[in-house]
Amino acid sequence: AVKNWFEGKNGPNGENLVELVRHSDEVLEALLWMADREDILAGKLLVDARDNLVEMLEIIDQLQSDNSAADPPKG
Repeated sequence: AVKNWFEGKNGPNGENLVELVRHSDEVLEALLWMADREDILAGKLLVDARDNLVEMLEIIDQLQSDNSAADPPKG
């Protein structure tokens, strides 16, 4: 089935498309864009950006914690 999709012979059926969307953010985003649902796509991208920002802040906090534990006390 996937080989036929890549060769452009036919597209995925509804069940296969749902499975693709479940496992691929890129497919979900393309589907929302093609369905003219930019409002939902914008919301998804905003949530993704926030999640990435939270992850980066956690990394920064961990690095700061590691550095403060390695620094000798000042005084």
